[in-house]
Amino acid sequence: MKLYTSVKGAPIKLLLAGLFAGAVNGLLGAGGGIITVFALTKIYKEKMSEKNDVFAHALCVMLPLSLLSCILYLSKGNFSAEGFGVFVLPAVLGGAVGGLLLDKLKAVFLRRLFASLVIISGILLIVR
Repeated sequence: MKLYTSVKGAPIKLLLAGLFAGAVNGLLGAGGGIITVFALTKIYKEKMSEKNDVFAHALCVMLPLSLLSCILYLSKGNFSAEGFGVFVLPAVLGGAVGGLLLDKLKAVFLRRLFASLVIISGILLIVR
């Protein structure tokens, strides 16, 4: 798949989006995935063979980005192991289930679910 070169200006747009996603993820510990999904959707529009590909690509970008953020948080002492062990196994299992369901769900449903989660999260961050 030659997505990288199939869109005019894609390399620069991808570099800028990646820099922004990384900065947001590093500052907030989350949010880089939202920016990645948005950027890939806008840059490649109809070029991705399946709309679900956007979510798969975003997850592949977020793994090393989140790992780096985690290492930096750990090195600065900004990490508490309390609750981590209880949370990580169900989260990994949920991620596996989500990955298996990705091809079975319609892209429209995924976009609406994603948007709903972003809106709910934003509201909760403002209210709390």
